[in-house]
Amino acid sequence: MDAMRSKAVEAAVGECVLESLESTVKRHPLNREIMIKVLRYCFEERVLHDVEKEIQTYPEFAQCTQNPYRLVRFLVEAGGLDEVERAEDGSIVRSEDKEGLTEDEVDDLVCEVGYMTTEAGRVLVEVNLPEARLRALLGLVPEREDAYCEVLEFIAQTPRSYAEVKEFLAGRPVLEVTIDGVRQTMQPSVFVDKLERAGALVWDGEWRLSDGGLRFLEESKAIGEGGMR
Repeated sequence: MDAMRSKAVEAAVGECVLESLESTVKRHPLNREIMIKVLRYCFEERVLHDVEKEIQTYPEFAQCTQNPYRLVRFLVEAGGLDEVERAEDGSIVRSEDKEGLTEDEVDDLVCEVGYMTTEAGRVLVEVNLPEARLRALLGLVPEREDAYCEVLEFIAQTPRSYAEVKEFLAGRPVLEVTIDGVRQTMQPSVFVDKLERAGALVWDGEWRLSDGGLRFLEESKAIGEGGMR
């Protein structure tokens, strides 16, 4: 009975951590994709300097509201990243190793701090991969699947302005919707916004495909070619 209760408590704690982490990651749309990428990058242990450099290579960083260090701290505090302190010989410094030491002695003991994604962080990455979010989006509106894929292919050719995407979709029946019996024309910005929220597009002065958007497009083409064979 105690073992069962312990497992139930552990599961409840894990669920709370995941909810807290998801809330942190999705709190600000301009930081969301970067934080998911950081969690994925830290599947292997990384030192802070490398994580900060990696963040600055992301096209989303141009619109980010926080510096790289703060993003890492948010993920640590929300339970998405573990801090791993290591001694000079590479061994992990545990809390018991610090007992009885002064602050200066602890500083001397810890030579390097690494960051590694927690189990909750891995789960969040898995369910928030752009490919998974895109499949969910297309599943909600299968009648628009072809149009979404065509927009992705259009932007994959070369980065596009919103005006170019708007012109590309102009006059298409897929923009026509009926709401409360009234026929209306949907703005092309709806397509762009939903693809951006799914992690398929990123704004970098122009709209371009994210790595996840490219992977999704390549997978879709491979499935299509496989079906034809």
